[in-house]
Amino acid sequence: MSRVKFELPADDLARATAFYRDVFGWSAQQLPFGYVLVDTDGEPVDPADSDGGISPRTEFVQGPVLIIEVPGIDDVARKVVDAGGALLNAKERVGDYGFSQYVKDSEGTVLCLWESIQDVASAT
Repeated sequence: MSRVKFELPADDLARATAFYRDVFGWSAQQLPFGYVLVDTDGEPVDPADSDGGISPRTEFVQGPVLIIEVPGIDDVARKVVDAGGALLNAKERVGDYGFSQYVKDSEGTVLCLWESIQDVASAT
């Protein structure tokens, strides 16, 4: 079963982080590449087990996005296209954590595929 997380786009990461901390009691951890991991339980963020994140708003990420953890982005990306979806960007490495790729499903909903570095290491 794939694990599902969420991503919230923001124009100002610090402001958005403060909002979710102050309103909902979420904890956050700023990563060096412009991304904020969050945990909704208020406990310290475990990068390997966060609930989601806050990211800079992009051309194709204007609203909340579900992040779906997959065992292999390349295989799932092919399945997305074969099933009538579309790829929005190339697979990107995200620090030492993993790889991501944004796609649209058959109805135009933006999703983020996520493959952790641990999954890549165990496959080799």
